[in-house]
Amino acid sequence: MEVDSKPSERSPARPGKELRTVAEIAPVWDRFREGEVVFCPRDQGPMALAVDAAAGAYRFVCTCCGNATPWFESGAGGMRIRGGFGYGAGSQVSED
Repeated sequence: MEVDSKPSERSPARPGKELRTVAEIAPVWDRFREGEVVFCPRDQGPMALAVDAAAGAYRFVCTCCGNATPWFESGAGGMRIRGGFGYGAGSQVSED
């Protein structure tokens, strides 16, 4: 799959260099679920979704630099960080 825009023309997934908390990951997850390509806030590379079906968890990983979110769950009860980086473990946001 070819990406039309050059890295300098892409909008970052969010300002900053990392996606670590529910507040930072949730809008990226929403855009991804709407069919948009999401880009790494560190180097503007496209991010792929890694899935651990056995654990029911997801994480975004940059296909260029390897920058990754912590594993997270998303369901009817909202989003929850599974841990792994020590940031926001157990944080939840409602999808109301």
